[in-house]
Formats: sequence, C-alpha cells, structure tokens
Amino acid sequence: MIPPIDRTIQVLEELSRCQPRKVRRTGVENKARIIANWCMGLSTLLMIIMAGFVFSYDTRPPSLYAQLFVMTMSIISMLLAISALIAPMVASLLLAFRWKKLSLEGLCDDIRHEQAMADRLAQYESAALKDAHYWLSRKIRRISERTGRFFGEKTAVIGLLATAYSFAAEFGGFEWISRTLVAGFQMDNLGNTVLLGAGAFLLGVSIGSILLGHIAARYRYQIEIIELVDREWRY
Repeated sequence: MIPPIDRTIQVLEELSRCQPRKVRRTGVENKARIIANWCMGLSTLLMIIMAGFVFSYDTRPPSLYAQLFVMTMSIISMLLAISALIAPMVASLLLAFRWKKLSLEGLCDDIRHEQAMADRLAQYESAALKDAHYWLSRKIRRISERTGRFFGEKTAVIGLLATAYSFAAEFGGFEWISRTLVAGFQMDNLGNTVLLGAGAFLLGVSIGSILLGHIAARYRYQIEIIELVDREWRY
C-alpha cells in the first residue's frame, strides 16, 4: 500500500538534513594549518613593509644598507611563503605512517554518524521509507538518462571540457574569443560567432552535467541511509 504523500515528503525532508560526516583534522594537521597561516601572514606583512620602503625611498642610487634591507626582507618573505606550502605537506607525510589507525578511526566515526541518522529515520513507517527510496531511485535514473543523452559515459565530461579548450586554442585562443565578443553579432562575423556559441554551449552542458552528478551522488547517499534502516529491521 502506497503511504500518504505527506509522510513520504516528511521522510525526504529528514533525509535532506543527512550529510556525510565532515572529516576532522588531526592535531598535527591543525598545528600545520596554524603554522602555515602564520607564515603566510608574516610573509604578506614583510612584503607590504618592503614595498612601502621601496616606494618611499628616494635616494638614488640606493645605499648598500638599503639594498641589504630589501634583499633580506625579500628572502625572509619568500622563505615564509615556501614554509606555508611545506607545512601541510610535512603533516601529511607524518600522518602517512599512521594510516592504519586513522583509517580505522574514520571508519568507526562514519558508522556512528550514519547509524545516528538511521535511528532518526527509524521512527517513520516502512512503507514511507520504501516510497522515498522509490522516488529517489527514480530521480537518479532520470539524471543519469539526461546526462547520458549528451555524453554516454562519465569520463566524456572531462573530454568535452578539453575539447572546448582545444577548440578555442585552435582558432586563436583567448585573443580570438575577445575579438569575437567585441565584434558581436554581425554578418561578416557570423562564422566566428556561431563557433564561439557552440564552444560555450559545450562548456555549459559539461558544467551542468557535473552539477547534476553531484545531485545524483547526494540522492544515492540518502538511499544508503534508507537501506541502513531496512537492514536494522531485518535483524
């Protein structure tokens, strides 16, 4: 028996609040992030000080001390900027030696998180959950069919984006695009306008397909939560 549609909508509203667990940073990652932020901030500050000194210094030629000051500030600023990039890499390298423990902790946290969402859904009737499962599956199927009309395979999205870029580069790159946009829709520029429009259409369809893929992935996650509730009822 199909449940009242309002109960199904209530289930879907509850599912809309179900989100995958956000990965928490470890202590090492937090420290690396703090170090990187401080290094980047100090590097920016030194660059501002150095730029202000250069613009305000009017002695020509500059003295040896002025040159040493600018060079020292530049080197320190660059070293700090490089440190801001290296700090997260070092943290990732250190965590690589603890991958077994971290993967187990992540799995346990995912189980607890998804089990809590399944417990909230368990208050609804089985028929309402099955009906929500049906509508979500139907929506995913429609999205897949819609994107398949243009691409057939998911990997074609990347290929189409590359084709659109190559398409523009073949006809003169971004300079050709700017000239075509400036010329506008004119009879003597009709060919370029049509080509540019076709490239823009392909790029837009590619981006739209990627966004639809994200929506479908969200619906699949919601279906997994429903299946988790069904698994509990079986046992």
